[in-house]
Amino acid sequence: MTNVTVELKPPTTFEEQLNILRTRGVVIPDEEYSISILKRINYYRFTAYALHFKENDTYFPNTTFNKIYRHYEFDAKLRQHLMKMVEHVEISFRTHIAYTLAHSYGAEGYKSESTFFNPNWCQDFNTELRKCIDKSKDPFVLHHLSKYSGRFPVWVAIEVLTFSWLSKLFKNLRNKDKKEVSRYYGVHFNEISNWLHALTIIRNKCAHYSRLFNDKLPMIVKFREDDKKYEIKNNLLYAMIFNLQHLILESSSWNVWVIELESIVDEYNDVDIKFLGFHEQWREQLRKQG
Repeated sequence: MTNVTVELKPPTTFEEQLNILRTRGVVIPDEEYSISILKRINYYRFTAYALHFKENDTYFPNTTFNKIYRHYEFDAKLRQHLMKMVEHVEISFRTHIAYTLAHSYGAEGYKSESTFFNPNWCQDFNTELRKCIDKSKDPFVLHHLSKYSGRFPVWVAIEVLTFSWLSKLFKNLRNKDKKEVSRYYGVHFNEISNWLHALTIIRNKCAHYSRLFNDKLPMIVKFREDDKKYEIKNNLLYAMIFNLQHLILESSSWNVWVIELESIVDEYNDVDIKFLGFHEQWREQLRKQG
């Protein structure tokens, strides 16, 4: 089989980019304003928000530049809003995982193979932890390097881990310890492990300003048995937004976040949130009582 090399497209000016959109059917109400947007937002990034407005290379009638831009704005606000709750969950799990390990295995129990479900994973974890420590310039890290000869109790060490490795740490704990952490949330540890994995993906997308709208998650999100009746799509963002409520135990904090989410959706009511997997009764599903 012969590989055919396709030549890359030549670069285009901002004016040429706008003209490409126009010739493909996008309505441009204000050319100067539209060019100012393209000067700030890469054309390739911008047009990703218009994928559901076209067939092949032809945009549907009445697709305006402003409509595409509003989808971009909505996505940016949603990313910022999601990060508030991801931060809440991440800090909470750092606390409970460290607390459980410290009281079960001691300050440096993470160095022992017997701490983990898979003993072979212990070396991988400690290698990664050392990399994180070496890269860190945080005062608490420098303090432990100088005062304790580089020894870190788990409640300190866990603070330098990335969220991705925090998720991996939970997954590789012994079942009894996963149960102990999960008991605080009232959810089985299999669901929690799945949700933490999903949140690391979402967090990374938010941190790198990647598109959430009309983009599938590269994994299947699990649901509690009681929640399967809602038939929520398990590979779209709303699946994890729905499950977030089980990880936020303070009803007031969660409800305030939901109200702010509703405001974002209402402000951008021309954005079809079904492309994010939102259920028709999403407002009722997310509101906590009490």
